Amino acid sequence: MKILIAEDDYVSRLLVKKAVKKIGHDVLEAENGRIAWDMFLEHEPDMVISDWMMPEMDGIELCKKIRNSKKKTYSYVMLLTAKDKTTDLVEVFNAGADDYIIKPFKPDELRSRINSGERITKLEREHHDMQEQLIRKNDKLDETLKELKSTQAQVLQSEKMAGIGQLAAGVAHEINNPIGFISSNLEALNDYMVDVNTLLDHYQTLEKKINSGGDSIRDIKIQVKIISEFEEQIEIDYLREDIPELLNDCKEGTARVGRIVADLKSFAHPGNDKKMLIDINKGLESTLNVVYNELKYKATVTKNLGKILRVEGFPQKLNQVFMNILVNAGQAIEEKGEIKIQTGTKGSNVVIRICDNGCGIEKEHLSKIFNPFFTTKEIGKGTGLGMNIAYNIIQEHNGTIEIESEIGKGTTFIITLPGQ
Repeated sequence: MKILIAEDDYVSRLLVKKAVKKIGHDVLEAENGRIAWDMFLEHEPDMVISDWMMPEMDGIELCKKIRNSKKKTYSYVMLLTAKDKTTDLVEVFNAGADDYIIKPFKPDELRSRINSGERITKLEREHHDMQEQLIRKNDKLDETLKELKSTQAQVLQSEKMAGIGQLAAGVAHEINNPIGFISSNLEALNDYMVDVNTLLDHYQTLEKKINSGGDSIRDIKIQVKIISEFEEQIEIDYLREDIPELLNDCKEGTARVGRIVADLKSFAHPGNDKKMLIDINKGLESTLNVVYNELKYKATVTKNLGKILRVEGFPQKLNQVFMNILVNAGQAIEEKGEIKIQTGTKGSNVVIRICDNGCGIEKEHLSKIFNPFFTTKEIGKGTGLGMNIAYNIIQEHNGTIEIESEIGKGTTFIITLPGQ
């Protein structure tokens, strides 16, 4: 893989270069954003790792130019920054970056993120190739329709994996957060253990003096004073309070990582051909866990999950419907908004409502939303298959999916499924 490094600081650029070279990738170097942009146009790298603050053209502007370029293949963009405020990170992703890493960074973390980016780039390019293939085959409509029928399951899984690919950087960030504070807590605990072991050494020395019988009361008192002073030095009472808290934080962090990995694994699994009884509320919670990073900077999610009947069907497929709707809702919100999720029962049916207060959909487009290949997104940002696949999945489950929308006020998807 060819990686372009844009960094005005020579030492930082060298550190990034060493990390990239260590995992066998080719490196291009640029000392500012303008040079990086020229090199990007000439060499079309697979990945760009850029500092945010640079002379002549900063990393944000470089990222925007890359995303607006006419390059046919996808380039993964990672920004290096010392900024860590929420507004700064929103600006990074709004510029089109796939990932970011906070300075000072650890080489192992950078290499891990590069490997993740390589996988996402591969998925994006496979996705792009599939789009190009479908467009070319559109001239032979009859042949295309027959091919789509025979490969329906494959297209469904490919679309789901493409969606997961788009969310992978966000999921990685959600996993990196608890891993980061677990690592920090373990370093603190290691320091604490050095102090505790030293204190135990002092106590063992006191025990020997007492048991030997040869030491005077004065020697024992001196040793007791040493222990007392050392306990004060290491703040023993604070250690006794902080150690359980650090361990509890580590426990919660590992549980959080476990939940995310389990939900992502369940989401990506192709499933089987057998239907099962599904708890829709659990499916929504699981999907929200996967798409959380995609939504948290754009919207507040409000849940009103009622006591509902179970639904017979395929959980992975229904979760894909929820993911498509939730991600579209987040993309429809330009600034901070709200997404409401409500479940309830109407007769013998389960009703799911997902509402956003985003930009809304033009009235003339509403009747086309579920048509294959119809999209209101820019070229390269939507396949036009997501809502059509959602419609077909709901039909497969003998349900209905409806849409209500008004420009400037938002959109509501209403899904009705037969309960059991």
